[in-house]
Amino acid sequence: MSEKKRFHPLAILIFLLKGIRTWFFLLVLLVINGWISTLYGKLAAAALVLIIIGSAAANYFSQAYQISSEKIIIYQGIFRKHEIDIPYDRIQTIKQRQWFFFQPFHVVQLLIETAGGEAGKAEASLPAVAEELVQVIEEYRLQEKTVKEPISETVEIKSTVTETAPAYVHQITNGQILLFGLTDLSILAAAATLIAFLYDFIPDDWLNQAVSTSERLLQANWIVLLSLGVFLLLILATVSIAKNFLQYYNFKVSRYGKNLMIESGLLEQRVQKIPLQKIQGIKIRQQVLRRLFGISTVELLLAGGQEEEKDISKKLYFLPIVFDQQLFDSLDLLLPEWAFDPPKIRYVSRKKLWYFWRWIVLVAVPLIGISYYFNHWLAVGATAIAAILLLFAWLEAHFQGYALQTDTRLCMQTFAGFSKVQTFVEQRKIQAFSERTTWRLFSKKIGHVSFWLKTGTTPEKISLSFIDQSAVAEIKQFFLKEKTINRY
Repeated sequence: MSEKKRFHPLAILIFLLKGIRTWFFLLVLLVINGWISTLYGKLAAAALVLIIIGSAAANYFSQAYQISSEKIIIYQGIFRKHEIDIPYDRIQTIKQRQWFFFQPFHVVQLLIETAGGEAGKAEASLPAVAEELVQVIEEYRLQEKTVKEPISETVEIKSTVTETAPAYVHQITNGQILLFGLTDLSILAAAATLIAFLYDFIPDDWLNQAVSTSERLLQANWIVLLSLGVFLLLILATVSIAKNFLQYYNFKVSRYGKNLMIESGLLEQRVQKIPLQKIQGIKIRQQVLRRLFGISTVELLLAGGQEEEKDISKKLYFLPIVFDQQLFDSLDLLLPEWAFDPPKIRYVSRKKLWYFWRWIVLVAVPLIGISYYFNHWLAVGATAIAAILLLFAWLEAHFQGYALQTDTRLCMQTFAGFSKVQTFVEQRKIQAFSERTTWRLFSKKIGHVSFWLKTGTTPEKISLSFIDQSAVAEIKQFFLKEKTINRY
């Protein structure tokens, strides 16, 4: 057993960054509201700085780790000390993260997910350790499996670990990242959310000045206002491109034996190994704007999910940027067990649009009438909102469908947000199934179906609404088939 060790001194910098992220908003408020210029504001800022530095130092000196041939031990606490023991046979995934300032020192951060840990959260983190430690842990894990697994499986494990060249590598180019960033509509939602959140904290004189400036622009010239809109769009596009380059720069996914390895990151390089048995399903997303450029995104649905740190996406994008003509070829090379083919979707609700529209119409029509009575512009706004809701309901009815690709694989196609989503799932991975209807729909032989997959902190639910009873019966029969033996 190795000696008890502290983390690399760069761990202090990690703890400082986490502290700054935690208290950053309060520091911004001190500046925005002008409190920083007062004595109490300066004292508050100094107190926050001391809290951040003191917390980082306490975290560093109160934590240590120890590596043995049986387990990893993590020590934590100052006054109330406790240990976290992680046997190698419980470890499911070890994720590596390496900030740019870690690279010259050959230091990485390790996040460890275990079979018994809380879903959606890494059970243990080694914030700064030497790169060589990763290989040491992998060798101990191999020894543990060699003792417990049958001979045939042990040979397979050894070949997987000792394999030096991947079977296939899919890499994303900078041009693809640029196009992906320019078509990223999520930046609009993020900007709207940020503005709504900051609205209550922005000083009134700033808001009044912005309103008066907008009125002057409207009175001056529509070209000026249009130029301002284009300028704001350019800012959002720049932010979106920068965000995607930070996340997906040098992104590549490789196939090693029974594992997938995903690497990406500009300022922070992340490496994640995913055992195939953790895959519960696969989602192919195609947002409406990216559909024009023939771009799709592939997401893995994993048992146990992803760690839910603030700076890490809860979704695991397996192929975040892939052109449609390469999509299924790349999937076949990375996951040959699935034998992917483009699904032949059976559309089940294109002739039932009224069922998707009825509640919107029944609520919107009287609301628009009442709005028109009080204010014409209010009625125009209500009409625009109703039109958008009707458009999304039409898209949901238009794209909804399913395909039974094989005796054991189902593809469900839905429309969520701005994206068409195809979910591929093996029958044995479905945790639960439900069918429902109402007395009015039952008389017309129409119903709804849903099934759940085990992913993350909460099960993943996939549903089809207002479909014929014959389709409900076919999907139900698929679910009730006897489970087949797990092939991978």
